[in-house]
Amino acid sequence: MALYSEYEKTIRQSLSRMFDDCVLCTVSAGAASTATIATTDPPQFYGKAADYFNEHQYEVYCYSGTNIGLTRLASDFASYVITVTPDATSSYGTSSLLELHWLFYVSELRDAINQAISLYAKKYLVDFADSTTITLTRTERNDVTGSYIPTYEYALPTDALYIWRVTTEDSVSGVKLTGTVSDALTLGETVTGSTSGATGLLSYSGDTYIRVREVDGTFVVGEDAEGADETCSTITAVDYETAGDGKFPIENIVDPRDYTILKAYAPKIKFDENHYNVVEDLRIKLEYQGSQAAVDSDTDNIFLPPHELIEVAATFLPFSKIESNNLTAKFNQCLRTRDRVMARPPTHPYANSKNVIE
Repeated sequence: MALYSEYEKTIRQSLSRMFDDCVLCTVSAGAASTATIATTDPPQFYGKAADYFNEHQYEVYCYSGTNIGLTRLASDFASYVITVTPDATSSYGTSSLLELHWLFYVSELRDAINQAISLYAKKYLVDFADSTTITLTRTERNDVTGSYIPTYEYALPTDALYIWRVTTEDSVSGVKLTGTVSDALTLGETVTGSTSGATGLLSYSGDTYIRVREVDGTFVVGEDAEGADETCSTITAVDYETAGDGKFPIENIVDPRDYTILKAYAPKIKFDENHYNVVEDLRIKLEYQGSQAAVDSDTDNIFLPPHELIEVAATFLPFSKIESNNLTAKFNQCLRTRDRVMARPPTHPYANSKNVIE
């Protein structure tokens, strides 16, 4: 579990507030060109005079709800109604939450955050756990039709720097249902036979079949296996085979001697053919340390120390705007924070971790 976790929008808004450049608004009604403001934070902006936001050329950015991610320019303000230009994609509604800026645009704030993140890449390792990237597979042999061999090499997550534990999913008796899968079903969801009424929990979802566990009843050929949103249609075969049970017990931890890291880009994990048993469609849980990924949307997670990151990000904002608005004292304070971060020795990987990159 990460020590810190904040959404990008939270970091961005805090960074903007450092320079008194963030007004948050709720919306009571709207259209594609207008949004009626219900409340503002800080509250004094609710009662601003007509044309205040457009005269100061405020950016109107939607950070939640209808039109999320959309940025527009305030072109009029009167009677609590902000007019934007150009028109938004959809009508603003009560779910729309707006973020207003006059000094730094959202793109500038986000770029500064990402530059600060890149500064932390080798200074601060983040703990991650991934149980969806790798699913064990078999591939068809070239020399024998209908014969399959286990796959021992798998691509690693791109943000992994040090792998410290690898665990294989546990297995139980289950059912393999072959058919046409409309789209990936959700692991763990209940799947129901359209004719038989049989149920099971989804363990694996592919293009041509799914696996279910904890089966109650008997699935039959010809029916559909229906999930909440997606379906395995027209089942052509029902086979009783193992399925993953969604758990990664300690006894399934893979001995570090039974896998190696192939460091050629893109890096891969390679299991030892002589000691590791590949069971098709079981998942692999990777526990590793990596660097914080760049962010590009409001709900991206940031796992770095927030107060420190905000001050470091401030040093990457456009200096011309800092200087022309008499903000150099605050900027210099943030520079000192950045200097402390750069002088700090990097965090070390866990003992017995395997390097993904040199």
